[in-house]
Amino acid sequence: MEFISQFIRLASRRGNGFGPILQRNRSSIVQKDSTMDTTIHSAGIAEIHMVPMSVIQRPIPSVLDEKKVQSLMETIKGESSEDEVPPIDLLWITGDEGGDYYFSFGGCHRFEAYKRLQRPEIKAKLVKSTLGDLYHYMGSSAPKYLA
Repeated sequence: MEFISQFIRLASRRGNGFGPILQRNRSSIVQKDSTMDTTIHSAGIAEIHMVPMSVIQRPIPSVLDEKKVQSLMETIKGESSEDEVPPIDLLWITGDEGGDYYFSFGGCHRFEAYKRLQRPEIKAKLVKSTLGDLYHYMGSSAPKYLA
């Protein structure tokens, strides 16, 4: 039961601003309707951001289905079909000294497809989170402090 209440708490949290890395990209925010694929984390979040791939941390190694990655790459390459690929969810944590950190635990096939295509940015929904939330994903491997 505790696990479910933690998910609900995390899913209901929303950020009210933009991290410094995204302030430069404010014009890249796109509003999407609620019929787009969502997860429990981002169900209430409509804003989609173009986030630089270089700022995203993926602390858990991905287990990939090569056919799925190749299929996504073909979809992403098509100008009209790229919109069919849903955004990934990012846990957005503001550090104790104001730094912004972006962690991804899902969307491994989409992330890998964008990476192989050498795309500088990926569509993402930002889920405002805390270091405590990160601990639920990573356990004792989670950092104790983020600057």
